[in-house]
Amino acid sequence: MGETMTAGDKKQAGVDARGAAIVAEVEATAAPTHRDSPVSNEFARRIALRPVGTLFSPEVSLAWVMGLLALGACIAPWLRHGWVWFELIETAVMLLVCCDAIALWLTRQEGAPVLLTPEKGLRGREGQTIQVPLALTGSGRRPCHEVRVGIMPATQESEAAIRVKREPQRLKLEQSNSAPANTVHNQFWPWMPEITLLRRGLWPGPRVGIERWSHLRIWRLRQWFDLPEPLRIEADLRSGRREILRSPVYRLLVASQQTPWTGHGRDFERLREYQPGDNYSEIAWKSTARRAAPVTRLFQWEQKQEVYFVLDQSRASALALDPTAATESDFSQRRAPRRLLDLAVETALVGATVALELGDEFGLVTYADEPKSWLRAGSGQSQFHQFRERLLNIESLPTTADYEALFSEIRVRLRRRAYLLLLADLAERSVSDSLRRGVGLVRSSHALLMTSILPIHAREAFSPGEELHTEQSVYAALAGEKENQRLGALARQMRQLDVHLRYVPAEMFLRTAVEGYLESKREQRL
Repeated sequence: MGETMTAGDKKQAGVDARGAAIVAEVEATAAPTHRDSPVSNEFARRIALRPVGTLFSPEVSLAWVMGLLALGACIAPWLRHGWVWFELIETAVMLLVCCDAIALWLTRQEGAPVLLTPEKGLRGREGQTIQVPLALTGSGRRPCHEVRVGIMPATQESEAAIRVKREPQRLKLEQSNSAPANTVHNQFWPWMPEITLLRRGLWPGPRVGIERWSHLRIWRLRQWFDLPEPLRIEADLRSGRREILRSPVYRLLVASQQTPWTGHGRDFERLREYQPGDNYSEIAWKSTARRAAPVTRLFQWEQKQEVYFVLDQSRASALALDPTAATESDFSQRRAPRRLLDLAVETALVGATVALELGDEFGLVTYADEPKSWLRAGSGQSQFHQFRERLLNIESLPTTADYEALFSEIRVRLRRRAYLLLLADLAERSVSDSLRRGVGLVRSSHALLMTSILPIHAREAFSPGEELHTEQSVYAALAGEKENQRLGALARQMRQLDVHLRYVPAEMFLRTAVEGYLESKREQRL
């Protein structure tokens, strides 16, 4: 356990135009507050933190004391009765040092930290800076003194999820004159450290460190406490929602000014007599034979359809969207470096909110070398909460995706025709054959929409504005053109199977995937 404690105060940075949280710098308050104060009444519960470590160590001043005693031992032989005086002084100093240490150890329970539990617990979204509601409690019997407090990640894994300021903060614990001296824990010192949330998931709560000194500043006592409440970090959907709100397809289906859908739907409504202009495919031939007159079947648009978001969590999903940004300068950003899995999770959550607005039933399938988790399609807020819970802790696995096994399982388990929105990286050559065989299993029973990241190196050769000065750049351009042609050929093969496969850049991934679902629903592809 390291000795350096981190501070709770956090200077805020500016927020970019994509919708990160706007925060302000808040100083921690160290003035004493009573049990009936508005700050304490704002929270319903106070939970004591769990102690995990204690370090009792001397300060530098003890070394000075020992040095002065050693100097006195050198001078004592030259003085008359020097050893007698030295023994008296040494005994007094050692008694004073021991009493100072005992007094500090006996007050180790003074100023114990507690968590003021909010109604919704410790939670926030990626890129947000939140305050951790803490407080120091004590009997108030000790006169005014200072402590140094800090907050830090509890585990090595959680260092990638939160960021705190690496400086301690001093709090002056003042004694209140109006509080009765014989009451226990009648003093209350609020403390609101701030942490920045970086990565989605359910993480252990941050660790709190408290450092205090003895009266003579000879000894130091450090204590560490763990928060009993977990820290919940959810994906930030605000930028994705704003992007979808600007979509014309979304406005046509959800907003007040709607246009008629194309197609005739698949739900049977009623029979009527044949009218000029009706298609032969709409004629009910058995009814026509019974009535001896042409009869046409009428269909209505399906108001409630099923859509499944199929997410890849194989090794390909760990792909960094911007590999050049994985430098030390990223630690100054408000979010951790994004992976393809994070983008797919955000896309699925935004798509689920759109399906919720349209009244559709939505479900979830995750896969790697085989299907990993299933969530049957449903509707309503409770379904969305389950959907969000399934995606909270999803992580990449060190396996290769097997699309033949995936679509075989989907064919068996999903009997009702539904939209399948596949969100993955389909640019690898190793998955092309498995993808073709798997698509052939479900293309007739489901409407398959696949959205994939377009690799950076796959591009048209000699595009406008591109300057090639070396042989390596020319060969790289030709290789990118070859890769682009291969992906285009794969997309055309999928189109012949009535499957939509689109390769798009990362910044267009979310909108393209959700708009593909909306366009298919508007055209009634089911």
